Amino acid sequence: MGKTTLLNIIYRMMLGPKDMSKEDGGLSSTQHKLVDWRNKKYFRRRVRDEARSAWAEATIGFGSQTLTVRRSLRTLEVQSLKVNGVAEAEATQDRYEALACELSGSATFFDYFAVLRFLIFFLEDRPELIWDRRSQFDMFRLLFYDRAAAKEAAEAYDEVQRIDSQYRNDRVPVREARRQLDQYDAAEQSGVASEIRAARRALAAAQDAEIGHSEAVEKARSERESVRLRREKARLDLEEARRAYEAEQELYYQHVFPDLTGTAEHVFLNLAGGGGCLVCGNRSAAAGDRLRAFAARHDCPICESHIEEQENVISAAKFNQKRLEKVGNQVEELRSQLRALDDELAQAENFVREIVDARQESFDLVQRMQAKLNELQRLASADVVESVISDDEEQIAFKRQYVEKEEARLLSLVASRTAAETRYKSIKLAQEQELSGRLSAVKSGFARIAEHLLAETCSLREAMDTRRIGQEGEMIDFPILEVMMSSGVFTGSLSAREDATSVSESQREFIDLAFRMALMEAAAAAQSDAMLVLETPEASLDSLFVQEAGALFRGFAAGGSSEGNVFIASTNLNNEGMIPALFGAIEPPKREPTAEADKDALVTDKSSEPAQDRAPVLASEMRAGHLINLLNLSAPNAALRQHRTFYEEKLQAAVYLDLPPDQRPSLASVHQPPRQNGDATTDDEQAGD
Repeated sequence: MGKTTLLNIIYRMMLGPKDMSKEDGGLSSTQHKLVDWRNKKYFRRRVRDEARSAWAEATIGFGSQTLTVRRSLRTLEVQSLKVNGVAEAEATQDRYEALACELSGSATFFDYFAVLRFLIFFLEDRPELIWDRRSQFDMFRLLFYDRAAAKEAAEAYDEVQRIDSQYRNDRVPVREARRQLDQYDAAEQSGVASEIRAARRALAAAQDAEIGHSEAVEKARSERESVRLRREKARLDLEEARRAYEAEQELYYQHVFPDLTGTAEHVFLNLAGGGGCLVCGNRSAAAGDRLRAFAARHDCPICESHIEEQENVISAAKFNQKRLEKVGNQVEELRSQLRALDDELAQAENFVREIVDARQESFDLVQRMQAKLNELQRLASADVVESVISDDEEQIAFKRQYVEKEEARLLSLVASRTAAETRYKSIKLAQEQELSGRLSAVKSGFARIAEHLLAETCSLREAMDTRRIGQEGEMIDFPILEVMMSSGVFTGSLSAREDATSVSESQREFIDLAFRMALMEAAAAAQSDAMLVLETPEASLDSLFVQEAGALFRGFAAGGSSEGNVFIASTNLNNEGMIPALFGAIEPPKREPTAEADKDALVTDKSSEPAQDRAPVLASEMRAGHLINLLNLSAPNAALRQHRTFYEEKLQAAVYLDLPPDQRPSLASVHQPPRQNGDATTDDEQAGD
């Protein structure tokens, strides 16, 4: 029906939208600073309109003074502030924090938060205090040190943590650089390192040569292909020229020997064209050269007569001698060009073979150099191998300069951390006497309060938590309180319970609660009020100790000044009896001694209980005024709509258990404001709350 929502409204009204920087950290797990609330939609997502216009107002008492704050439930933004009923001109979260620190006496708003989170509010997501040694001592600081010392101690503690964190973070790269320099320097004195360095250089040179040869092979092959293409073109041009020359010769012989038979013409043309003699089969080029020479002079190829001696030959004027000569010269030129290209191609082929052979040699050298380097690295240590990876002297010099500078700065950080530790110890030493007296009061109060929550005998003893503030630095002794408790095995003595795992779940919860109550009692000024907020305190108690706890909480509520302490507990409508126990409608039974030796330590009569734990039964006519009836306040869920009469009767019976049924007043109208149509439900918790 909205118990958790209501308690969180109270908590957030007093705190605002702030949280610790570490959600699951203890008080001193990080610097004493708060961050923005992570769960900003906590209230708005519980209603349909996202709490667009919803607000809450709380009046908080600090001794005789009051601070009234109104906040938006959508954002927790401060809407108004009043001190002792007088409105403040500035209504902001910052102003609220300043006023809360001033009125509460807290050194900082973080300390004010710590009192709320770790002391006053005992909710479902509560952090444990007594089992967290760091948090426990920090609570001693903010409760029992004077205000100035509490602030100075927190600042010095935070400074130690900050410097320690910075020192460790900055040291990582410096250490790595120093390690590399040390390896380099050590490797310089090692013969193996020199060999590895030389082998690396030789391998690099061989790899460069192999790359050069690879490029040369590709270039030579390209050039060879170019020569081959040019040779092929020249061959085709020569073939075309030869055919043209043969055609010109044919015309020549037809003009010179017009009566020559076809057979003779064929024989002559074949000889002239270089095809050899068709009569004898001779393929010598001499015959063709001879015929071409005769043709050039216009001599008879048979009798070798000159043109003026010839009778059957047509006059030279009828034949274009220049044309034949031109074609013949072209043929000779192309033949000469083809022979030159043949030579060039042969040279290119030879060059390609040479470059390929050279490349193979360089490749083999690379393989040998790599194998040698691998063997040297296998024999050398890993540090030596790593040290010779870089041989850049300029880089090494820069790294030396960096390391020297940073190591000097790290030494300065160590000195600053030591100074902050010294300042912290000085503050701590000045507060030790006051702290010792307060811890004695805590132990006394805890032993008394624990009797109402635990059947086993439980007490606290002083101990030292020797640790560093950061992860490094000086070891410091921090006074703490350790739990001592009897058990079913060790009935005659108490044994130390050093952590939460050494007790049961219910013992764990109520030991921490008793510790918080004892701290409040020891820290409170005379006749001052205190507040304790519990969520379903009966959850881990058996029936007997529900009644014991009810009497304890009723006694707490009756304590303080004339106004009285404030005790708020959300409870379920069940058969555990917490509601009647809180009102005094039932009393816990007297304890019975289990052994003769234990009689003095047991409470056998209610009159022997400590005065601050005794509280009168709350008169029946006053009980309704101490009840926040969520059955009437909250929007009803399905179970309540279907079984309202049952739950209302259950509540009435719990509040007035000590009255006959016919004399029990009705609670149907208690805290039932006007409701509007469309009101949204506030929570989906069990209908019986």
